[in-house]
Amino acid sequence: MHDPLIQYLVGTCILSVGLAIFLSATDIAQGLSHLWERWLGKKEDSAPAAPREQPLSYKARLIIWRTIGIILLVEGLIWIGLATAGAFHLAPHGKP
Repeated sequence: MHDPLIQYLVGTCILSVGLAIFLSATDIAQGLSHLWERWLGKKEDSAPAAPREQPLSYKARLIIWRTIGIILLVEGLIWIGLATAGAFHLAPHGKP
């Protein structure tokens, strides 16, 4: 892929997905914990949500989702950097 415009678009999409995942990692981890508990039958549907200490698996999920978000952010920045380098390479070079 040598077109800088396409590289900018791909990089921007990857960057935005990574940012969304990174910023909502706590919600994703809580939702997965809730889904996992319901699936295993440990939590009833009508039980009130009482504040409690999160289990170790929640913290592991949170770290994993934040790591995925950071990796996607870096990947998006790499794509945008490569697009910028390609745009400068394709730019006309004036000779004085």
